[in-house]
Amino acid sequence: MLLIECAQWSPHTTHWNNILESELWKLKQEKTDILPALRLSYIYLPFHLKRCFSFCALYAKDHKFEKGRLAEIWVAEGFVEPQGDIPLEDIGHQYFEDLVNRSFFQNVSGTYIIHDLLHDMAKLVSDHDCFTIRNMRDFQMVPQNVRHLYILPSRDLSTPNLLSLSKHTKLHTLICDMSFGNEAAVIMDRWCSELQRLRVLFWASSNELPDSIANLKHLRHLEISKACAFKSFSSAFCSLYNLQRLYAKECKLESLPCDFSKLISLRRFKSRGFEYYAGRTLNIDATNRFEMKLIKNLNQFDGHMNICNLGSVSNCYPTEFKLKDKKYLRRLELTWSLASSPEDKGVLQALQSPTCLESLFLKGYPDVSLPNWFQQHRNLSEMPAVPVDNNNDEIGTLPSLEELAILYCRNLRSVEQLLCPAYVPAIKRLRIAGCHQLKSLRTVTLGGFHSLERLEVCGCPNIRSRGLVAHSLKTLKLESSGNLTNNMQCCSLIEFYLSSDYVTTIHPQMWNLPALQKLHIANCRSLTSVGQGQPPIRAFKSLTFLIIDNCENLATLDGLLTELCLPAIRKIDVRNCGKLQFLFGERPGSFPSLEDLLLHDCPSLKWPRELVLPSSLKKLHLVRCGDISSWFSSCLQNLKSLAELALIGCPSITSIPLGVYRSDLASLDALYISGCPDLVSIGGAKAVAKIKYVGIYDCPEMEDPKQPVSRGTDMLSLTLQPSPSCSFPTQL
Repeated sequence: MLLIECAQWSPHTTHWNNILESELWKLKQEKTDILPALRLSYIYLPFHLKRCFSFCALYAKDHKFEKGRLAEIWVAEGFVEPQGDIPLEDIGHQYFEDLVNRSFFQNVSGTYIIHDLLHDMAKLVSDHDCFTIRNMRDFQMVPQNVRHLYILPSRDLSTPNLLSLSKHTKLHTLICDMSFGNEAAVIMDRWCSELQRLRVLFWASSNELPDSIANLKHLRHLEISKACAFKSFSSAFCSLYNLQRLYAKECKLESLPCDFSKLISLRRFKSRGFEYYAGRTLNIDATNRFEMKLIKNLNQFDGHMNICNLGSVSNCYPTEFKLKDKKYLRRLELTWSLASSPEDKGVLQALQSPTCLESLFLKGYPDVSLPNWFQQHRNLSEMPAVPVDNNNDEIGTLPSLEELAILYCRNLRSVEQLLCPAYVPAIKRLRIAGCHQLKSLRTVTLGGFHSLERLEVCGCPNIRSRGLVAHSLKTLKLESSGNLTNNMQCCSLIEFYLSSDYVTTIHPQMWNLPALQKLHIANCRSLTSVGQGQPPIRAFKSLTFLIIDNCENLATLDGLLTELCLPAIRKIDVRNCGKLQFLFGERPGSFPSLEDLLLHDCPSLKWPRELVLPSSLKKLHLVRCGDISSWFSSCLQNLKSLAELALIGCPSITSIPLGVYRSDLASLDALYISGCPDLVSIGGAKAVAKIKYVGIYDCPEMEDPKQPVSRGTDMLSLTLQPSPSCSFPTQL
């Protein structure tokens, strides 16, 4: 059965009137002849889809199409029209989907076919443009001005006939699915000499590529489908500056020519065991010399490169990588194996990344100090000399580097060789993690980074630097890295995440962070107090979001949670603080902007009687947070903005008054109650009937409503999840 779906694509009356009134319907046809209807479906295709579909007549019936491959060929043929910054391949994929949705392609187990009748129509509309050679007789029928030619495997094809195809000089596409043995070189040389308009060339196999291939200046797509004897390309091949796709998947190339970087349009390259895709990540194993030889001259590389197992190679070997010549390399990740030794410093010294680098990740580097990189850079004379590992050599600069990560370098003691504003002046994101021997970061140095916006120091317990803040910093994460919290001075800092077993007290009195909006203190298991003592804490005028999580020895927050300190606070989230007794330094009703109060698993909390919460509150969670019976009734008064209420593990409350839903909780949209063994009444089923999301469980004394009650509880469970941290990615 053949189904043509067009209605969804053109709802306009004019379009369907044109189809209805078409002269094609008047053509004489047999009862089983539906070609006029099919041709109408083609006629009313947009022009760009007409070209793409008619091109498919080149392939045999029942040919299995792959969306990605066909889209690449359409791009090479020039059928795909640019749309702003959208990659042409993505537009080609959309063309294909458009044809699928119109039923010109049928999906069969992940590949696509064209119905025989539609294939006949494609041949009809592409007459003289597309031709397929199946046997010797077909050579006499090749149209003189044919543009797209497909040669199917056949035993009776002769070399003279194949050579005669060179007269069709308007060819844009030549697909040859068979090997020609010893004659392949002669045939290929003739075709490359005469068919200079070729854009797409599929070739089965060859012992070599002729130098005449340099004539194919318009070639965009070259595919060699079978194994070939040659181990590299000739220098003439590097003249194909329009080549976008090079597929030699069965050819085990051992090297690339020195001029390979002249292939400036190359976006994708595949050979056996190697794949390069411009703009994406290339993963290289340094122990695989085959891979390293291939990237040696791949200097047009555009994207990200990860090189692992560097500790397993000799110091002289990395010089063959020629990373410094890859001027379009943007992100470089270098990883040493666990078996690396401090003597492997020479490997990193030999690599010498390009100055255009924007992101650099060093993982597992084994030495105590960083190497002396980039001694030969032209602007070296403008920079101050810096000693490196007791040498007087100078270090160069990475003027484009915006992101630097130094990770799990177990012996590293100093990073001052690299962390100097003169060397990385554009640095925006800096991450140092798992460097257990690292002892200091120079405060004066960090202050000179005028573009630094994110700083993350994790797992560096020996760091004792103070004032670890650049003036431009917006996000700071300190995790398991000594006590670095004193004297925090930064006018631009917006987000601060602190997690450390070494911190016993936090003195915000010593902080000057007027722009701070988010503060997250987590996993500080030795922390006992925040803001205690004199002088009083200065106001955090911009702080709107406070999270305190898993600080098991923290006893009080009353020095911090005052309106004077937090005049703009909107969300307070305190969780898993088992010894916390005192929360607010004054009545919480004095926080005029507070919208979310989330208290989870703080069983030691002591509450004042007749507690009043601010009328601005929209979300209230009370989860296993001490005896709230003395103030629970009063706290619900006047909460006209409250949209969400969660009561979990509150054994002392007995009831929620009936009238509270109509007066004080008029905006309540979500109610979740669980684990309240003494709760007898919440006002009955009718009282909560109008609440959109309701979940009531494990309240054995309550009879009305009958339990369990579950209405939209998936949404409620999401709201009970811990608050996210301050938007720190896993990698900067």
